[in-house]
Amino acid sequence: MDYTDKVVILYGGTSGIGKELLFALVSKGCNVIFTGTNEIKGNKVLEELNILYKDSRPHNAIFQCSDITDWAGQEELYPLAEETFGKTVDIVLVIAGILDTSNLINDIEQDGKYRTIEVNLTAAIKANRLAIQYFLKKKKGGCIVNTSSVFGLTGACTAPLYAASKHAIIGLTKSYGSLLRTTDIRVNVVAPHFVETPLLPGVSLGVATTFGMVSMKDCIEAYFYVLEDETLNGDVVNVSHLGRTTEPRYSDPIIEQLDTMCNQRREDTLNGILNYFQ
Repeated sequence: MDYTDKVVILYGGTSGIGKELLFALVSKGCNVIFTGTNEIKGNKVLEELNILYKDSRPHNAIFQCSDITDWAGQEELYPLAEETFGKTVDIVLVIAGILDTSNLINDIEQDGKYRTIEVNLTAAIKANRLAIQYFLKKKKGGCIVNTSSVFGLTGACTAPLYAASKHAIIGLTKSYGSLLRTTDIRVNVVAPHFVETPLLPGVSLGVATTFGMVSMKDCIEAYFYVLEDETLNGDVVNVSHLGRTTEPRYSDPIIEQLDTMCNQRREDTLNGILNYFQ
């Protein structure tokens, strides 16, 4: 894939995997809008980019301070991208997430919202829906890459809500991949093992160091692999210190028959969505 002048929306680009991915995208010539909830951190990242590119071509990255859980805030990113870069959006990367290990089984606020689910799942659903609506409305292809975790494939005894949210992201990705199979829109998900980021608490960092850490380089390469392999749609790419693998697609004869039966409904659904935007 030629990344020159590709327009990217990156949710969560001020630290960790998102920040490293931002720098990699900019280095390849992408135009990037990256988001975060901390304006100071976002501006600091821009300063780092300014210093890095001061003696060469100017970088094409802008920061938008916004809450990923806010639909209206997410929706504003698309016209902002078109206005800023003069082109439509090509790629949407959903990296933002939080890890809360404090709430295992007790609810301090029994009627309160679960912030981990709000950020890791509900916000990602909004990001995916907005991206799909946008690509269908523009009648163009596009790539959406979500972020899960090894705990989305297994479980996490110390962070059950986190694991639940990451399992759900995989289900969301597979479902949209199936729905959009006959279009030029691809939806996939990267599921990294332990990567040294601010999200990884001290105890887990010690455990991860013992059992093997994923290098940031390998993690970032997994995202580009997903972007570039056009055979992937609804797939899960797992990256560990042992390497990168695409998870086998679960095969069930009943579900396969059901999927075949749903082909016409899939077309009707997509046509209905397209008619809605016309």
